[in-house]
Amino acid sequence: MSRRNDHWSLGCITLLCGLLFPFTFAQAASAPPFPDMANSWYGYQESTQYLKDKGSIGGYPDGLFHPQDTVNRAEFLKLVFRSKGAAEPVTEDCFADVPSDAWFAPFVCAAKRRGIIQGYTVGSRQVFKPEQPINFAEAIKMAVLSYGSEIAEGSGEKWYQPYVDELDAKKILASWSYIPWAPITRERAADLIARYVRHDEDRVLPHLSPGCGKSERNPSLTLTVGGQERTYLLTQPSHASTSTPSTLIVAFHGRTNGNAQVRAYFGLDRSASDSFIAYPSGIPNGNGSYSWSDPGDKAQELRDFALFDAIVREIGDSACIDLDRIYVVGHSLGAWFANSVACARGGVVRASATVGGSTTMKNCTGPTAALIINNPKDTLSSHVAAEAMRDIRIAANTCSPKSAKTEPSSLSCMQYADCPLNPVVFCPHTIDRDRHGTYYPHLWPDGTAQAMVKFFEGL
Repeated sequence: MSRRNDHWSLGCITLLCGLLFPFTFAQAASAPPFPDMANSWYGYQESTQYLKDKGSIGGYPDGLFHPQDTVNRAEFLKLVFRSKGAAEPVTEDCFADVPSDAWFAPFVCAAKRRGIIQGYTVGSRQVFKPEQPINFAEAIKMAVLSYGSEIAEGSGEKWYQPYVDELDAKKILASWSYIPWAPITRERAADLIARYVRHDEDRVLPHLSPGCGKSERNPSLTLTVGGQERTYLLTQPSHASTSTPSTLIVAFHGRTNGNAQVRAYFGLDRSASDSFIAYPSGIPNGNGSYSWSDPGDKAQELRDFALFDAIVREIGDSACIDLDRIYVVGHSLGAWFANSVACARGGVVRASATVGGSTTMKNCTGPTAALIINNPKDTLSSHVAAEAMRDIRIAANTCSPKSAKTEPSSLSCMQYADCPLNPVVFCPHTIDRDRHGTYYPHLWPDGTAQAMVKFFEGL
């Protein structure tokens, strides 16, 4: 077993442990906390910066953080303890695979003494498996018990459910936003602990945007993203209040229709009148079309992921947004991009709802509920591509391939089984003529906005 020091480089924050004051993250600096986090969700950047500023977390010797790398059991325990204070000195081996001189021994042995961990029995030995990647369920259990909650563990395959329920009840981390048995990455581990620290010490509810409780102001509709000036249209609910969180829908237009056009034909302003609805504008290509990415962009690093992040942030800083209820919508090229946003921001976007599109990504970073609408006769965005999107989302949400008919029946929808928190609904509709009788299977079917809003509201 390697005895290398891990690269969390965690420092003690004991002096800050007693502070109890309202706190929200400040506007993020232009530079990410580590250079390789430039494409990470801004919330993960802020959580990492928060712990870094407290001296609780650091990077590798090369100055990078490796946000997508998994975290092992020893590394996570060190993060937990350093977010609360130093662990006690080690006087003896507490597990057969944890020598007293190992860098992680103080944290592992302290956790064992406090009943946070029990380890595994292998033959006649009790071991900890320090280098085994930790999953969300294990990480959540360690965090919950470390912060003083006394919870009786569940039994059977869902032994972790009481710990998950604790985080849900306290609004620290929504249970839909992760798969319990999936390995946790470094950026999400940092986010989990930062959320706990903010809730436990700073009395902050992480799911509320910074605009909650502040004086009202209108969001800026022009943003500088990647050195370019970008714009979006915004519909605001008439009853919006900084004391009551609202939902946010970000709706993306296609290759040839601009944001004003889709705002008119999507029908979301009527069907989702209690939501903030942002309609970003893609970058014109000079030939009457628009784009959401640059040639050569990697599928997981499309140019306008940063635009999505910036819009969510600007609206969330100006208004009171429930960050657990962010939705994306798209049609045609906008559907391809919305699906890609939902894949790249898995566990952040609550749900996607799209017509006539797929995604260029092969794997999603986390679960997101999905409503996928496509006509099998569509030649502009093939049905094979839509089915591929369905299969990617089924895998990410750990659904069963079994399906049953569901509403709306007018769109021939089917819902897949065994993923109730993040349902996948696939609608291979047969509507192929527009209101004027013109054959156009790539259309936005009547009733789509209502179906999307009903899907969102049912989550």
